[in-house]
Amino acid sequence: MKRWLCSIGIGVLGVAAVFAQALGNPRGFPVRGEISSSTRVVGGLTVEMTGDGMGTTEAANVNADGTFEFRSVSSGAHQLRVIGSGGAVLYQDTVFISSANQPLSIRLADPPNASRSADSTISLRQLNHKIPPAAQKAYEKGEQAAARKNHLQAAEAFREAIAIDPELVDAYNELGASEVALGDLPHAAEHFQKAIDLVPEHPLALPNLSIVLAKMRRFHDAGATARRALKVAPGSCQVHYILALSLLMENGDSDEALDHLQRSAAEVPKAHLVMADLLSERGQRQDAVRHLQEYLHDASPSDSERTKVEARIAQLQQ
Repeated sequence: MKRWLCSIGIGVLGVAAVFAQALGNPRGFPVRGEISSSTRVVGGLTVEMTGDGMGTTEAANVNADGTFEFRSVSSGAHQLRVIGSGGAVLYQDTVFISSANQPLSIRLADPPNASRSADSTISLRQLNHKIPPAAQKAYEKGEQAAARKNHLQAAEAFREAIAIDPELVDAYNELGASEVALGDLPHAAEHFQKAIDLVPEHPLALPNLSIVLAKMRRFHDAGATARRALKVAPGSCQVHYILALSLLMENGDSDEALDHLQRSAAEVPKAHLVMADLLSERGQRQDAVRHLQEYLHDASPSDSERTKVEARIAQLQQ
């Protein structure tokens, strides 16, 4: 799903969304792999591979022997995830595909010990959770409605899925995304948090919650959540931007904010504008001009900020 918070230029991530831009061969080729574990591989696993930034996810069911196959994967960087039957993320990594039939080997972490369950990302209960067919049907109905941008119908379907299966983690994330589209930020934050309660390192709900908290101007909470999200997705430009804004709004470390802005600028052009303001205040006028010029380079000819940015450049160059 592609739903965006335009006021801060950050997108809310649905189940099929990812964080960077795909590279390489667009035609694709087959890729095979195998999952291993020191314990029995739990049934009902799905492996997802998403080309960074393209919004296209290839999914493959895991066979009883742990093997799986993607029919068509383009070369380049991809986000790889293993999803349990309850929607929990059991494994994730960034992989680079360079050739046809490149083998993928995934080693699942051992199930947590009881004494460490409070610190673990995935519980034994979640590993063995089975989605009731009725909940899965409602969830899929919600995904279809979201794809049509019928956010009200999507939200109703995701609520139905959760009512049937209160542990359907991704339904909470998707419900939150629908509520953002409907302008209901408090309930969106509540449902992103519920997904995080079930899966503390949820790679979509954590970034989404940080975005919504920033939009609600709860910058202290947004910054703390963004820091957690960056431990799961350290390459997320959007989350780096949220953390930078939160630091600045909380009168935090401007040096750290600049670092996060620099990390975010490749996908969040407005980061250049914020950096230009910070550098200008420090008397680094030429560096500020450079960032404004980079913004104009990336901006469309009809960008509403273009005239203001051009005037700012002229002022700094005087």
